[in-house]
Amino acid sequence: MPPGQFSVAINITRVGIGFAHQQAGPDFRIDRDGRRIWIEVITPTAANIPAEWLAPAGNGVRDFPHEAILLRWTAAIKQKAEVLLGNPQLAVPGYLAHGIVGADDAYVIAINGRLLRGFDGVVDALDGISQFPFAVEATFAVGPLQARINRETLEAGAPEHQQRYLIHKPAGLPVPADTFLDQRFAPISAIWATDIDEFSLLERIPRMAVVHNPGAANPVSPRLLPAQDEYIAREIDEQNYQTDRVDGSLPGKAVDEVVVG
Repeated sequence: MPPGQFSVAINITRVGIGFAHQQAGPDFRIDRDGRRIWIEVITPTAANIPAEWLAPAGNGVRDFPHEAILLRWTAAIKQKAEVLLGNPQLAVPGYLAHGIVGADDAYVIAINGRLLRGFDGVVDALDGISQFPFAVEATFAVGPLQARINRETLEAGAPEHQQRYLIHKPAGLPVPADTFLDQRFAPISAIWATDIDEFSLLERIPRMAVVHNPGAANPVSPRLLPAQDEYIAREIDEQNYQTDRVDGSLPGKAVDEVVVG
């Protein structure tokens, strides 16, 4: 079993969830409460991430290559979405077309960001420039914080998050960052964002977050998967939505939120 799958398997087992692995199909299958939940694991490589971020020489201020890291998250989501949905342009069927994943099954993409950490692994790879996880930025078009300036009074308004539906690459076409706002991806139930390495074997608790798809055809229940935080979106009106950060381990209300409009 590859290291990324092994690390995820350890954390599933620790919370008392039984799982199965089969040769053809997603990496893990969970049968729970009469439902089938598939988990597909990917550990993005650090392609196009600056070396000075991954392993800086000496101390000092470094740029945060947040867009380069976010592109690795969007690429991972795209790759595992195509495994499920297929690629119509290339006439390649996915798990759904093959009947491996059923129409009523939940499908979770687990992304382990361990290879994208900064400063020789000291800075974890989950949180983006918005101060929310990259998995939120990649699925809900959440961009950096901004403050609008009144041109007449020059007063700054309250901080708010930008809408960022596209990420512009140095070369090539822009990349979408709104997966969970697109109904084509309704078969994807959630993104399970993790930062897990071999130290999990030494009982170190890794960072984990679950980002739920509000338009999922088959959603997964909150607090099913191990995570410190979960993100659940709700529509405010046709132009605005709110994503609440909920404690992933204990029942309770939202403890943080981002409104995008």
